[in-house]
Amino acid sequence: MDQITPAAVDQDDEEQERDRPFNAYRFAASENTSAIVREAISLLLNCEAHFRLKKNKRRAKDQQTFDLTVDALLSDLMHHHLIEYPMGIYVTRSNRELGKKSRYRPPAYSKMFPYILDLMAKPEMAYIDQDVAAPVEGAARSTVIRPGRRLLDRMMEQEVEIDDVEEHPQGETIILKRTKDANDYWDEGGLEEYDDTEVTERYRSEITDINDWLAAAELRFNPTGISWPHTAFDIRSRRLRRIFTQGRFTSGGRLFGGFWQELRKHERRQGLYISGEKAVELDYGQVGPRILYGMADQQPPFGDLYAMPGYYQQRAGIKRVMSAMIFASDMLDRFPKETKSLFRRSDKIGEVVSEIERWHPLIRDHFYRGLGHDAQFIESQVMIEVLLTLKDRDIVALPIHDAVMVPASAVSVARAIMLDTFQRHAHVEGTVTVEG
Repeated sequence: MDQITPAAVDQDDEEQERDRPFNAYRFAASENTSAIVREAISLLLNCEAHFRLKKNKRRAKDQQTFDLTVDALLSDLMHHHLIEYPMGIYVTRSNRELGKKSRYRPPAYSKMFPYILDLMAKPEMAYIDQDVAAPVEGAARSTVIRPGRRLLDRMMEQEVEIDDVEEHPQGETIILKRTKDANDYWDEGGLEEYDDTEVTERYRSEITDINDWLAAAELRFNPTGISWPHTAFDIRSRRLRRIFTQGRFTSGGRLFGGFWQELRKHERRQGLYISGEKAVELDYGQVGPRILYGMADQQPPFGDLYAMPGYYQQRAGIKRVMSAMIFASDMLDRFPKETKSLFRRSDKIGEVVSEIERWHPLIRDHFYRGLGHDAQFIESQVMIEVLLTLKDRDIVALPIHDAVMVPASAVSVARAIMLDTFQRHAHVEGTVTVEG
């Protein structure tokens, strides 16, 4: 998949298992799981009283938040165990994040969140096993949690299954991230508050239409013949978010979420079925440099833009270096992260960069201008229109950044729509390949 990706982000990292973020919107959806939550709340309140952890009785509103937080934590931990996710769940302990009013903050978050975590992790409770990060000056503290012994025992007693836990259709779907502070090593970018406009409301309406459409889609996954280990996922997880970058709604804008994005390439290409048919992945090729040609009001040369004389065997490395040149604001003085191994030992970054500039003279003055996020926005606009057009044609499509998966019978129609849409937005001809 040829994506527009910042140099600081690894492109081919989907093989790596990571701790995943806490989903604060899960809830107990059956009598089995509701009974576990009710018992936990009762035991936690008794534990508070026994150890005299709480001097005064909570206000009704605060108790409601307490109950909601316990429900969300237990439900997400139960879901985590049921899909057999191999890593943990990370949660924040930052009072700055938990206490502020924000369009992004789930109802289950409050300044009491770390206290509730610690209470549920007490040996007497054993609902949570947690690893609390050591405090580091300037860094946000995070905690990794896993189901505790008592929770696992209760799940077995109640014979809890995946359908016993569900997710509220809440949460902001239009996300704005601010620019990272280059002078602050610990700055991770963070979320930016914003006031809604006609533009943001239109973007949100588009995502709502897409999410409602995908929620009703007939999707199936067959793991037969797929090598182990299998990626843990929930086929009901289909909700997408659109994430904009650099504090503006003309930067980034890619779609994230959906279980199919969690799957490894070979898993989704071998095991995924849409509307009863084998799913096929259609992928835009060399999307970053092609969009850059359009931004420069130039036409790209014929053929593969990453295939350069003298570097045919280093195409993957050329792709990453060229992406870095599109995102960078200054000349590259070293190979991007985890890129050097894609070149020969004798290759030097200066020589590689010079050859790319020589091979692409028409966009040479568009490198090192930080245009990557702007190009990514054009890519995201293309993908939104492709999805909505396919929706109108009653063709289910699952987006993966600059690619879509469609039923096998819809490949020709989807490919034509993708090429037409790319031409109109990027003002240059695109390429679409059938992957796998």
